[in-house]
Amino acid sequence: MNLAINDSHRKELLRFLLLKTAAVRSGVKPGELLRIQHCYHSRNSEGFKFCLYRRDILEIMQLKFYELRVESESSLILFYHPEQLGRTLKLPENTAILQKYGYPAGAAITVMLKHLQERFAGEKIPHEVGVFIGYPAKDVAGFIEQLPRTPVHRADWAVFGDAGESVARMELYRRIQQAAADLLDTCEDLQTFFRQLAGPDFAGIPVFSRAGEGENFLIIKLDISKYRKITICEKRKNT
Repeated sequence: MNLAINDSHRKELLRFLLLKTAAVRSGVKPGELLRIQHCYHSRNSEGFKFCLYRRDILEIMQLKFYELRVESESSLILFYHPEQLGRTLKLPENTAILQKYGYPAGAAITVMLKHLQERFAGEKIPHEVGVFIGYPAKDVAGFIEQLPRTPVHRADWAVFGDAGESVARMELYRRIQQAAADLLDTCEDLQTFFRQLAGPDFAGIPVFSRAGEGENFLIIKLDISKYRKITICEKRKNT
């Protein structure tokens, strides 16, 4: 009996996690907060029941991560892109929000993540976590201050004030996730998927766009017309 867990089984079990973190892996989104079960159950083609444990999942994902809260059956984990998160945390509008909750200005990412972890110990979901996962500062601040919401159809988070920037980011994250789904369906192995997704111009969407001098960056730039279905990861033909 073959008890091995192959890439096909891993892709089936981890599809949701792989797609939700696609924008992070591609360098477009600074982070993604996900609840990871400590054991994912499934059966292989021969009916053998196996468990993919949290430590195996984190190793397979091959992303930087920080455990914010560990519970009995699952953990809240922030997967993050170091460079993008670093830029995001340094934006003045984000710094202004974080300093209100004791985050030291200009501190290293590890220091900021440690403080976020401490905040998770005292609150169910600290609202400023939105900064870490790529929400516009105006939406994070609006949620904290309980301002009137701006109605947005199929919004992925609460929108406040002008919806333009918020909708553009939502659309960008969705496009990356859909492109990643196309890629995952054609890739034969996860390493190829990871390599293509982390490419410099994945799906024709530029990763970074400088908006000013120094450390001020406009993180989002999207030309939807450039989006295309990914076909570069074709399965090998049997010989």
